[in-house]
Amino acid sequence: MKHLLLKSKFVLLAIIVAFNFSCSTEDGADGPAGADGIDGINGADGMDGNANVQTITIDASTFSGNYTSISVPEITQEVLDNDVVLTYLTDSPNYWVTIPCPYDSVAFNFSVHVIHYLEGIDLDYNDASGSFYNISAGDLTSLKVIIIKSSSGARFANNNKQQTYNQLSQAGVDITNYYEVCDYYGIKY
Repeated sequence: MKHLLLKSKFVLLAIIVAFNFSCSTEDGADGPAGADGIDGINGADGMDGNANVQTITIDASTFSGNYTSISVPEITQEVLDNDVVLTYLTDSPNYWVTIPCPYDSVAFNFSVHVIHYLEGIDLDYNDASGSFYNISAGDLTSLKVIIIKSSSGARFANNNKQQTYNQLSQAGVDITNYYEVCDYYGIKY
């Protein structure tokens, strides 16, 4: 037993000595520097977006008859109470008409009356005399709904909408001109 105890002490002492000599407080020499990585190519900055404007595009090519009802879930009660909703129709990619048309003019070979309501839009089609007008599928191609969020709280809703209209007017933006509105808000045509 004494012999085993003595052997254990020597083994323990050998381990302690080995650890003391293998550990050093001095830093070793730094290794060579690695090669620099290749820089990526920076992309072009995109146009700043506008978080306060939402654009909804609806296929209008199937609209027919003298009346169309469209589901637009983005038109919430808050939007109706506080925000500006602009609606544009086209029968070609380069000619957008604001609806309702200003000055009760006939936009196409018919006029369009629009009603915005909770989660939807109704379009009524009339001829120049104000009588119902039946359109055929393909007479229209696209409907755009632009929702401009008012910058103030809901407490003064009518004033908020008017402030938005005033801002656009002061900036020289004609809201009946789809392209001017798109340019002002950075909306892709």
